Amino acid sequence: MKKQFLITCLISVLLVTTACTYRFVDPFPASKYDLVSVTNSTSEPGLSVVLEEKLRLAGGFSPGSDARLYVTATRFTQQVETVSSDGTPVRQKLILDVAWKVEGSNRSEAVFGNETVRELYPYTADPASLEWNRNAAVRLLAQAAAELVIRRLEGTP
Repeated sequence: MKKQFLITCLISVLLVTTACTYRFVDPFPASKYDLVSVTNSTSEPGLSVVLEEKLRLAGGFSPGSDARLYVTATRFTQQVETVSSDGTPVRQKLILDVAWKVEGSNRSEAVFGNETVRELYPYTADPASLEWNRNAAVRLLAQAAAELVIRRLEGTP
């Protein structure tokens, strides 16, 4: 009786999780890669530090692994996205291009990729608030780029 109850509960849990489109996620999606370097070839200060932090949080890299990952921020732009009727900026847009390369044990065999992410943030006339909004947007931009690179490494579109 107990055995049948346990089997019924287990099947119910499996049905509920699959019917609700839940899926089990790898907690360390980049564990077969070694994150060797994150560089910044843009004029945005501190971008490589933020991008590396977000990559390490999103991945679960294994130092010394045969698959070595190199990431470079290649372009960072900021522009006005929308303006009000009197010409005052309302939203700013940040765009980040990231190039990545994975080298295997044979350095002549490498896989390359380029990713582009965008983030909007509200414009305000107060310089302190504007800087806070921009810094938050840069962090969100780096997080989106990191997640996109990890998805590409795992073969997910």
